[in-house]
Amino acid sequence: EELHRWMEDGRPVQLVDARTDLEYQQGTIRDARHAPLTETPGAIDRLELNPDRPVVLLCLSGHRSRPGTRYLRARGLEAYSLSGGVSAWRRMGFPLRKPGGSNE
Repeated sequence: EELHRWMEDGRPVQLVDARTDLEYQQGTIRDARHAPLTETPGAIDRLELNPDRPVVLLCLSGHRSRPGTRYLRARGLEAYSLSGGVSAWRRMGFPLRKPGGSNE
C-alpha cells in the first residue's frame, strides 16, 4: 500500500524488478525496469540508478529482492524490498502491466 501511495502522490521512486525474465514478462508494476537477480550485480549496475531517489526492488514474494536491496544500500542508495512482492501487489488489486504494453 505504501508504494502505491508513493506512486499516486508522484513521489520520485525507482522500481527494479529482480524476477526472472519469464516472471517479468507475465506482468510488472508500472515504470519498473528489469534487472534479474541472477545477473546481479551487473544487471543493477547497468540501470545507472539515480542516487538521489529511493529504489524499490521487486520479486515474486519479497524474499529474492532482499540481497539486491542490501547490495544497493552498501553502495549508499536508499533501497527497499517490496514486502510480499508482486504477489502482494496483485492481491491488493493494484495493476500490473505487460512489459512494452498493456495493463493487466
